[in-house]
Amino acid sequence: MQFLGISPTELIFIVIILFVVLGPQDLVKVGSTLGRSIRKLRESGAWKTMTDATRQLRELPQTLARQAGVDELELLGREIGAELKEQREKIEELDRQFVAWTRTPERRTPDKGAADQAPRPPLESETKPREDA
Repeated sequence: MQFLGISPTELIFIVIILFVVLGPQDLVKVGSTLGRSIRKLRESGAWKTMTDATRQLRELPQTLARQAGVDELELLGREIGAELKEQREKIEELDRQFVAWTRTPERRTPDKGAADQAPRPPLESETKPREDA
């Protein structure tokens, strides 16, 4: 935790130096005077204005984004992304179906039982010569 940009170890070091330089009697007077001055500063309107200004500066990017409608754009972007993903999945499914329909059939190898059977006789349409030629 820092107070006015001074860490606790730095504050202890400053107090030790003041104790050595001023002595215990003057250190109490300086401490009470310094405490009253800091309290007056924190209760003043200038301090409140300064803390409000720093808060507004920290929140400025979020405020500008809200005013510009970035939140709505991000939501719209997520919705469009979800729709694109859904359409991509549909297209991939159609592509799989198309590939299945256009694939050449695989040749089947005769199983052992089929080798023992006699070959089928040719059909009549396969043995007759064509007369229209």
